[in-house]
Parts: sequence; structure tokens; C-alpha cells
Amino acid sequence: MRTGIYARISQDTQGTELGVMRQQDDCRREAERRGWRVVDHYVDNDVSATRSKSRPQYQRMLGDIEAGKLDAIVVYAVDRLTRSPRELEDIIDLASAHGIKFANVTGTIDLSTPEGRAMARQMGTFARLETENMSRRLKRKFQEKAERGEPHGYAPYGFERVSAASVAENPTSTIKRDVPHQEHSAIVREVADRALNRESLRSIVADLNARGIPAPKSSAWSSTILRQVLLRPANAGLRSYLGKVLPTSTTVPIYDRDTYDRLTALLTDPRRKSNHVGPEVKYLLSGIALCGLCGAKMRRQIGRVQKSKSGAEKRQPPSYQCATCFRVRRHQLLVDEVVTETVIERLSRPDAVEAFSAIDTDTGNSAAVALEAVEARLTRAAVEFAKGTITGDQLVVITKSLQNDRDDLLRQVVVPNVLVSELTTMGTRARWNDMPLLAKREVVESLMMVTVLPSKSGAAFDPALVKIDWMADSAASIG
Repeated sequence: MRTGIYARISQDTQGTELGVMRQQDDCRREAERRGWRVVDHYVDNDVSATRSKSRPQYQRMLGDIEAGKLDAIVVYAVDRLTRSPRELEDIIDLASAHGIKFANVTGTIDLSTPEGRAMARQMGTFARLETENMSRRLKRKFQEKAERGEPHGYAPYGFERVSAASVAENPTSTIKRDVPHQEHSAIVREVADRALNRESLRSIVADLNARGIPAPKSSAWSSTILRQVLLRPANAGLRSYLGKVLPTSTTVPIYDRDTYDRLTALLTDPRRKSNHVGPEVKYLLSGIALCGLCGAKMRRQIGRVQKSKSGAEKRQPPSYQCATCFRVRRHQLLVDEVVTETVIERLSRPDAVEAFSAIDTDTGNSAAVALEAVEARLTRAAVEFAKGTITGDQLVVITKSLQNDRDDLLRQVVVPNVLVSELTTMGTRARWNDMPLLAKREVVESLMMVTVLPSKSGAAFDPALVKIDWMADSAASIG
């Protein structure tokens, strides 16, 4: 009897293969007892029979059976071969078609008889039952650990796993926690700062590889690996479970929550293209104007085609539309006109030079960073609403609170701009008309926050629903 031995173990955390080696030893003795000649070994080490999509050696064994290379298979137990009743039926069919004998160390399997097949099916059913019970117990255990804020699995890049007793007052604590790794956490902070400064992921990756900095579980960094590292809630000391952030965490953060929110908003923006710098900007307020309902940024959209009752088609004019909640949409050219005329009118006043000549301060810089974090949270709230994670009422509460924070920060942000100085001293309308689009966008971003408020369906365009908040206190007081 040309015999193959199949051995499998689900977890081999030490990589010693001792479990599968013991299985093979017992299987060889069983084959010798039966007088069967072992011609090959099929070993899937550290491979689950239920979670793994592929068991290479198991598949090779099935191929050898179909090719007529084997007459018998020896396994330690049925659950080493399979834990799936469906998969067991395939094995029974294969054994019947090729006359394969099966033996297991812990019992007898005779797939050539109805009784033997019934016994195998029963054993397979109980193996599946044990798998499901074990899965339920493990899920409950993982949930309990998550609710305590305790990490699970391997310590992520940037951290090292320690006992809470080593950093807490309770010397008997058995809870684990992740703390920043001295070298790796510095890399995480560095790449986070560079990404927030709008350096491309590709550029950061190239620099890390050129410096010979090892990547987590890989020979080299890639944009995908870097993005995964930056988007981890653990970096901000957050514990997530099944996609939700939990209130308790034992993890010591690498950077603060504001940094995490800004990175998440930046890297999960569906309009973001990581492989190039993106298309040339063509519109004054695209990506600058904010949705008055959810706080996310608006994008220019081509006009929709509508059909009349007679069947005639008419295209609506281009508009700015919220790219997240899609519930605020306004005529692009008319919104541009409101903002343009507001800028020209304000900078044409005699006091414009004095009003916009404020010096940038540390307070202004700090407020600008905090303002970006608030905008990131507004965007995340809108995304969560679109996904159905939060309700409309919750969105309204979150948005109102964050918009109040944003209004407070706007009063602290002062951004000096050479272009603004030119506009206040060189014939404002003529100079504005001569400016390239990118320069105009810089002026708008420096001077104001543009928010497009929602309106009733079918209502005529109302300039009052284009809300403008001036950045500087002096301008806001007379804006």
C-alpha cells in the first residue's frame, strides 16, 4: 500500500514544528503496524483547517490521489484532515472513486463501507461543532480583552508589548499594554508629520528605503504599508474592535487624537490619489468651500441632465456639491461670483491694508493646526453618517458642536499673504482679474472660510446662503 501521511497543526507560534513532527511519528508507527509503505509526507504547519483559504500540502495530497500515486492515507485524527462536513464529503467521494484506504491513529476510518462513512461523517460533524464552540469562546474572550482596552495579537509597528504592572501602580496586574518603541515610534511620528505637510506617500517611502529603515514584517516599505501604519487608531492610544473605537485603552499613544483625525481625513479622502499629484485645479472654490450641513468640503460637479415631460433633455449648470453627504448643491458660477465680489469689495476699502496686515503669531499657528483637526472631525462625522454608523440627529449634534469650535478658532487664525497686500494697494478689481486661478484660491483660503448653507428644494439662488467668515478679527468685525 503506497501510503501518504498528512499532518497539520493550526498554530505554531514558536515555529518549532514539534506538533506536526509528533503527528508524523505516530502516523508512521500506525502505517508500520498495518504493513503499509510510506511514500510521501504532506505537512501543513501553522495552518488552520477552517480559516485558511488554502492548505498547499493538503491540495498536493488530493492531486496525488487523483493521479493514482497513493493507495492509503494516515492521519493522526479526522480533525487534522478536515473540520468541514462539506470537505469531508469530497474526501469520501475521492476515496470511493480511487479505492483509497484511510487510517487514523486515534481510531479507525473505513471509507469503503457504509458504516465507516457514517462514522466518519459523525466524527466530522462533532469536529465542526467543536470548531464553532471554540470560535464562540475565542470571540467572547477577544471582546472581553477589547472592552478592557487590552491589545490583541502582535504589538503593531511603533510599539512594544509590556505588562501593565511595569508601568502602573498595580504590581499584580496581568493586563498587557502597548507602549511606544523608542526607535520605531520616532519613525511613526516623522512620517505622520510629513504626510500632514502634504508630502506624498511615495516620496516618504522612497526616503525610508533609501535610509535603510526596516519596514514592519517586510523587506522594504511600500505606500500600502505606510498607509496602514498611519491609519492605525492605536497610534493615538485608541482601542478599536470590529471597526469601532472603544472608550477604554491601555495603549500609550504615539501622537494625539487631533493628529490621528487629520491623518484619517487626509488618507481616506475618496478623491485622494496617492500615485500622482492630481489634476490641475480648475475652479475657485473646489475643495475650499464647506458644506453647511455636514462640514465636509465641496467639489465642482458637472450639471445633471434633466428630461422634460415632452422628452427634451436639458443640462443643469455646473455646481458645487458636498462630496460626502451629497445633500447641499449650489450653482458654481453664482457662488464664485458672490465670493469674488465680497473679496474685491472688502479689499477695496481704505482700511484694508491695516485690517489684513496682522503678523502671524504662535497662537495663530496653533489655532490653524487645531482648525484643521476640527475640519477633519467634521469630515469623519459626515462619512460615518453616509455609512449609517450614526443617525441624522447625531450628525446634527456633532456638526453643531464642531462648527462652534471652528468659529472660535477662526477668530484666532491670522495668515499674512503677499497677494493680499498687492490687492489692497494696486487697484483691487483689475489686479484680481489678472491673477491666475491658483493665486485667487490662495487669497480666498488666506482671508475667509466659505460655507454653502442648505436651501429648500427648487428655491432660487440666495446669495445670503453663501456664508463668509473672515479669518482676521479686525476683518470679521466689519466684514
